[in-house]
Amino acid sequence: MTRSPGTRIRKDNVLTWLGYALPVLGGLLGVAYVNTHYMEFINPVWAVGGGAILGWIIARLIRRLLG
Repeated sequence: MTRSPGTRIRKDNVLTWLGYALPVLGGLLGVAYVNTHYMEFINPVWAVGGGAILGWIIARLIRRLLG
C-alpha cells in the first residue's frame, strides 16, 4: 500500500515498524559485538540471539508505553 502525498505517518505504523526493526538492530549489534571482541570467549549464537531478544523486549516496552 503506497501512501498518497497528503497522508501522514500514523503512530500504529511506527509501532509496527519498531516491532520488526529493533530485534534486527539488536541482532546486528550482537554481530558487531562478536566481531569487535573476538578474543573473548562468547558464542556468536548467544550474542546475536540475545541482542535480538533484547531488541524485541525493548520494542514491546515501547509499544506498551506508547500504545
